[in-house]
Amino acid sequence: MSDNKLENAVANALYDIIEEMKGADDHCLSYEQFMSDPGIAECVIDCAKQLTQSRPELAGLTINSGNGFVEFAQEELKTVRLISPLKITTYDPDSGNDESLSATHAALYKYHINTAISEYMDDEEKERGLMHWYDDDVSLKNKVYSAFPSVEVIDRKLMGVTTLRVRGELDNHELHELRDYLTGQYADGWGEGFEQREIETGDRDCPEIYVSFWNPEDFELTVEDAPQPEQVLSM
Repeated sequence: MSDNKLENAVANALYDIIEEMKGADDHCLSYEQFMSDPGIAECVIDCAKQLTQSRPELAGLTINSGNGFVEFAQEELKTVRLISPLKITTYDPDSGNDESLSATHAALYKYHINTAISEYMDDEEKERGLMHWYDDDVSLKNKVYSAFPSVEVIDRKLMGVTTLRVRGELDNHELHELRDYLTGQYADGWGEGFEQREIETGDRDCPEIYVSFWNPEDFELTVEDAPQPEQVLSM
């Protein structure tokens, strides 16, 4: 919507109203008289539609007009989860080397890791997670509202989980683009800093661990078919 289009619509509406005032001693002009003008209403609707295209938080908002009303409807966000393996290590003071923990052993430290993730997230990431930094495909940015990393116990193993909030369905191209972006975040971006963060466990035999969401051997982001009940491990 151009400014000239709105200005012309307002000018035309004002001209018609002034024409109606001729011969009257005074006249009260209401805002409703402007908004009832089809040209101005069209400009307002165009402006609203442009906002939905430029602001991710308004993506998925449909706007329809008719019978003197403008109807807004928001497409519902649904949850999609991407599962990936983790690389978890601990420092062995006896050998002076890092040692890998099995995914089953690491499951004992789920709470400590998720707490560390929450503390590590920037304030800017609190609303949209890793999608806050995505700035390539505008359509994908609007479609995938948020992406938050966490860890969960699945089949008695600790796995990385990226929880997405998505509008509609992701096609193969969009899913490929998203996987590439998240892989980059875990390998070189967010994950590169997080894997250097020491996480204290309170466990005398394994007092601190380091968690990487990416590793060059077997990294893969797999779409979870359906939510699975989390298993509880006894200590």
